[in-house]
Amino acid sequence: MEEWANLYSGVRFLTVCVDVLGVAFQFGRMFGLQKAINCFIPSKEYFPRGYGQLGCSGFIVSDQDGCFVTAKTMPYLQYGDAAFAHVEKILLEHFGQSPCIDLSHDPTTIESKTDDDINQPVPSVGIKSMDAEHERCEEALSQLQTKLTFRALENVLLELSNHFSHEEQLMETHGFGKSAAGIQGGFSPLVSHANDHQRILTLVSSELARCARSASCSSEGTSP
Repeated sequence: MEEWANLYSGVRFLTVCVDVLGVAFQFGRMFGLQKAINCFIPSKEYFPRGYGQLGCSGFIVSDQDGCFVTAKTMPYLQYGDAAFAHVEKILLEHFGQSPCIDLSHDPTTIESKTDDDINQPVPSVGIKSMDAEHERCEEALSQLQTKLTFRALENVLLELSNHFSHEEQLMETHGFGKSAAGIQGGFSPLVSHANDHQRILTLVSSELARCARSASCSSEGTSP
């Protein structure tokens, strides 16, 4: 969102926190939001009806009059980078907006991202148990990146499953999303977040099943 906000001068990009104001501030600091507008929903009366928390499941796009162009763009968890291209296509087709490229810099001098740039650790969320689980998930993913084996992928599924389960338990214990339980349309931040978790686990499980069916795949051998 911040990158888009820097590229598209005629469009406003909003991140909307469905938890308390403090979480919105933490989110803004964590991701360095400056041009993207960082918002939060102050009470259940302001929760959307018919439009829910999307994030990795897509974006909501509206025009300058507040009319919805789309209630849900292509989800990143299903389509990867094509989901972002879908948003940019909507911006071009409906608003005539193209990214504003800064030509004051010589593109040949721009350094490409290294593995160290890409593999940055997840910022602390302020909860020690969550930070520790994030580290284990990062380690599992790093091992998979180093050696594409069935066992490494199994470990990724184990660490993600344990972390997601614990995170959802904490969210439910502390009332995250419960305020939306009775709202018309059934929107719930907790359910939406849990659905994103399930989609990720399904992707990993599907790849494990595909690998298990392959004759060339072994517990220590390279995954095809």
